[in-house]
Amino acid sequence: MAENIAAINLAPGLKADRKLEMIFVNMGTSETAEWEILGRGVEEASVAFNHDTNQATDILGITDTIVSPAKPEFDLDPCTIRGGQKLSEKLLDIERRNAIAELGQFEILHVHCYLGTAPSFTAELHKNCTIVPQSLGGSSYVDMPMNVYLSNDKTLGTVTIANGVPTFKADAATE
Repeated sequence: MAENIAAINLAPGLKADRKLEMIFVNMGTSETAEWEILGRGVEEASVAFNHDTNQATDILGITDTIVSPAKPEFDLDPCTIRGGQKLSEKLLDIERRNAIAELGQFEILHVHCYLGTAPSFTAELHKNCTIVPQSLGGSSYVDMPMNVYLSNDKTLGTVTIANGVPTFKADAATE
């Protein structure tokens, strides 16, 4: 059983607003992170854990279920191109150069602003994540929907957010 379960920091019965589940991509370096929040203009997004399951019933009639590790991913659609978006610039550059190996070199910060004790929130820092643009176009605006695949090469920690900028601190046990 997990030892340090983060408490939900909401009043009893209060629902967590979707905006409290934040995902950022590092557009800087590992040494000097420059976090860009994902999801502007996207009306719905969920991280799918994508566990595979396999069930087998033994000769006693007892069923065991085997669950694979998570293969988390989420889709951002429509993801309209906007000025100042470094991720869009980078993905367009990767596609123009046909440098698909670079699609798997992103660092993603997943923050749960309803878990933990404010002003620090529970977070995971995923390294070597993959972001795949699906298309480019649209009707009124230019959209570039994308799929984001988290790596599970992650460090658990906490985040504080000041002026929209997250600062990640790894848990002592995972450093």
